[in-house]
Amino acid sequence: MEDLKEPATATPVHPARPSRRWSRLVLYVLATVGALALALIALAYWLHAHDARKRVTIDEAAVIDDVMGQTYGKYSAAKKGWLYVGEDSVTYLMRVVQQAKIPDGTAGDELYFVASGAAVNGDGQAVYGVFYVHPDGKDGGLAQENTQVRFLSNAPVKPEQVRFEALSDNLWGWVVKTRWDAEPDSEAVTTMNTVLAPHDGQIAVLGEFLAARDAKPEGSCEDAKAAYDAWLAQIANTEDGDDGGIPPTRCDKRRWTYRTATVNGKIPVPITVTAGGTLDDKPVEAQTWKLMFDTRTFSYDIPPDLQN
Repeated sequence: MEDLKEPATATPVHPARPSRRWSRLVLYVLATVGALALALIALAYWLHAHDARKRVTIDEAAVIDDVMGQTYGKYSAAKKGWLYVGEDSVTYLMRVVQQAKIPDGTAGDELYFVASGAAVNGDGQAVYGVFYVHPDGKDGGLAQENTQVRFLSNAPVKPEQVRFEALSDNLWGWVVKTRWDAEPDSEAVTTMNTVLAPHDGQIAVLGEFLAARDAKPEGSCEDAKAAYDAWLAQIANTEDGDDGGIPPTRCDKRRWTYRTATVNGKIPVPITVTAGGTLDDKPVEAQTWKLMFDTRTFSYDIPPDLQN
């Protein structure tokens, strides 16, 4: 007789657990996406803040009023200008005669303007100032450079005597005409072109060259030329080094016009100067000079014929 046996205990069957690999992968993906989103938000905020810090805007009227007040003193509503007491203790009435805002500077707006004035007492003095206002590159503020030029004239520089020029891809400047007063019957009245531009934290003079010369001595132009030729002969026959003093005035009505080349690069462009007008009541010979820029001295090479 077969032995009775206990039935075998059934082995429990558990349902299969989901793999942890997929759940971890999902968490990693979500974490990565979240981190990237946060990084993009932070980057966008930084770029916005950085751009806001870089791009400085200039209110021309407000900035000019502030800079003029700092430089020249109180504005006179009655005289419609700023009353400036210069280093010579002469009071000048200053007004703005040129202004231009360049909006595409690397750090924001840049403002260029020229102020001009003459002595209020009618003295033979005039002065002009050139100003460059730009972002300071630190906290969104502004910095400025200026220079003051005084010359012998009782007439201030007028708007038509100032030209604002693009000299290179990253340099703007001014060409200012100044007329040095004199008595035409005893000395020629000379007008000069002065080229100025910001450079190395200041306003630099890049060069000066003739713009006009006028003289009308008493008597005829033939007599004036004869006196001048006699003076030249006297100098030629002098052996003691005497320069003959001031030469006699000749009839003179010459003009020197200029034009700047097309900007192409970071080196300031050449300036072409052309002579015209009359000397001794006769047309002058056509002549042209090309003023090249010297990067070592940061100035234009001016030939002797164009110097005063």
